[in-house]
Amino acid sequence: MKKAFSVILSFVIIILSFSAVGYADDEKLNYVVLGDSIALGFGIYNSDEACYGRIVANTNGYNYSNYGINGWRTMDLKEQIKEENVKNDIITADIISLSIGGNDYLQQNLPVLFVDVISKKFEYIDDIEEIFRENFSQIIATIKEYNPDAKILVQTLYNPRFDLLRSFYGVAVERINRSIYAYLDENPDAFEIVNVYSVFTADHPEYIAADSVHPSAEGNYKLAELVLEKLAEMEIGTATNPVILIKGIDQIPYLSTVVKFFRDLIAFVFAGVKK
Repeated sequence: MKKAFSVILSFVIIILSFSAVGYADDEKLNYVVLGDSIALGFGIYNSDEACYGRIVANTNGYNYSNYGINGWRTMDLKEQIKEENVKNDIITADIISLSIGGNDYLQQNLPVLFVDVISKKFEYIDDIEEIFRENFSQIIATIKEYNPDAKILVQTLYNPRFDLLRSFYGVAVERINRSIYAYLDENPDAFEIVNVYSVFTADHPEYIAADSVHPSAEGNYKLAELVLEKLAEMEIGTATNPVILIKGIDQIPYLSTVVKFFRDLIAFVFAGVKK
């Protein structure tokens, strides 16, 4: 009888343990990352394990989903969030990080874009900004429709490390960022801004990967730190020091050689045009 009671007691303890674990898991906040290659963590080899979104989730113990895709523009994200699996994760999200907008310019006719900036006409660049504003507004509105209670964090764009091309891309970056701030002015409390632009400057080349565009392992760490600081400010989390479970591995060096060649070639051509 005593033995039978011990067996039953052990069984009850095991069941209660599983219940406790399940309850604790249910209590975790749901964190969803949306957007482009920066959201995905393309600048590092092991992005799934060590991008900034993963670091934030590991640090605060969040359930984590990442839907970032290389090359994604606002028009792509606008359609992606209507997909059933993405929509469902947005509906149950407590926190959503959003990185989008850079490819709205980078995937356009770059020679025309550069001439537009050099001539200071800004007709082409104005058209792109207008499209961004329209798509961005629809993205935020759709997320709000799905989940009005989710806390949305929108990252500002930074200027890629393109040496002579920084002045050209700087104009595009400023246009995207001003549109983000303009939306927030018109729709107070729609989202919180994570000001990446103010930190990822020319003084910190170590934050940029070998391809001169995406965040490096150190850059992903810094991005995670910025997000964690914003969450602490919003009183959603208390940790501001990122927890690294798996160290990020920077892109393979030979890739930077290829990228640098084409980058410098474009810079040389358009430096001549500028003169």
